[in-house]
Amino acid sequence: MTDTLSFDSNNSGKNGKHASKYQNAEPDDKNKNWLEGIFRKYYFYHYTQLELGELINEHEFGFRLFDGKIRRHLAFNDKKELYAYIIKFSPSDIFYSSSRYQSPTAEIDQKGWIGSDLIFDIDGKDLHLECAQSHNLVLCKDCSFISKGIISKCVGCNSTRLQIIDIPCARCIKSLNVEVKKLVEILNDDFGIDSECIFVYFSGNNGYHVHVVDKNFYDASAKKRNAFAQYLMGKGYLIENLGIRRNNEGALIPMSNKILYNQGWRRRIFDSIHLSIQNHKIDDKFVKKYNRMQDANNNNIKDAINTHILDLSAKIDPNVTMDIHRIFRLAGSINSKSGLIKAFCKDLDSFNPFVDACFIGDSKVEIESKLNIKISLKGKQFSIKTGKNTLPEYVAAYMICKGIGDIQNQT
Repeated sequence: MTDTLSFDSNNSGKNGKHASKYQNAEPDDKNKNWLEGIFRKYYFYHYTQLELGELINEHEFGFRLFDGKIRRHLAFNDKKELYAYIIKFSPSDIFYSSSRYQSPTAEIDQKGWIGSDLIFDIDGKDLHLECAQSHNLVLCKDCSFISKGIISKCVGCNSTRLQIIDIPCARCIKSLNVEVKKLVEILNDDFGIDSECIFVYFSGNNGYHVHVVDKNFYDASAKKRNAFAQYLMGKGYLIENLGIRRNNEGALIPMSNKILYNQGWRRRIFDSIHLSIQNHKIDDKFVKKYNRMQDANNNNIKDAINTHILDLSAKIDPNVTMDIHRIFRLAGSINSKSGLIKAFCKDLDSFNPFVDACFIGDSKVEIESKLNIKISLKGKQFSIKTGKNTLPEYVAAYMICKGIGDIQNQT
């Protein structure tokens, strides 16, 4: 997802280029200029929302500007210096390394890595939610026509160069919350990480970042971090770990003499399929229930167990977790895909991103909408019609960031 930047050929330089809806914009482009002003105003009045550690000079910063340019390998001596940079350039996105470096402005192999928090990324698009098919939009990259629902080609020009525009709903957020809770539970139970060391952030668009600040994991290598991610996703779990093996005929049968401790993935799976063990051993009751399950699943219990593992696993992006040089959206900064900020979630159940992450002002502006759409922000419902609408700045910013509206004249 674009809430992080990895070190690759597309953005490795200090002034790289990255895809942006404004990279080919004219100097007088109204949307670009208006958003730059709105973002600058946010940072001027809400700079304290930015979460910055004490050792700011040991972290790498990155910025995406409204013309699509990426600036990486930057460092600042203090918060005032960073603030001046943000106000001057009014970036569309601000990124910050979870890693600390001896020389954060050097190239990757010369930075002198000190350590990094453990970070997990949960993205709504990876959940493949049914509701998303009804409310997400599709933009044609050739003719700019916007369609509702999932399509394979543009209804305007038949182009297959399409881009999905996320318009997450309350159900999407609830589904994401479930995934966050699964992740936190495994981190608590299997990794022994205290909840006070786990910090959950709304990404600012359609996902969450989960930060683990624990000295026991701070110097973990990329290889170890990948192993953590694979475990959390339940990848490569052997059915033999459940006390089940294949006999000479290829059938799966219980191993009655195996010592089994009811913890970790074993406990999780047994609870899910309603199996239990007594005194760490498989008994006759277990075998009888297991055989009934085999019959109910047409002797294909392995597939049934794999389905349970998929349901129980954390839906994280392993590439994000293992990449120790990745820079992440700075907490408190605006996400240019929505106009909302990356916000800390003190209580996941009461947190409402459409209210708690919406900080842009209420002044009324005129915006040309490209379609009829309903948008809920700051606890208010807006029924927007195709054509000109007078709306609060925060709604206009959301629409422009999504590519579904154009700023007109401020009223």
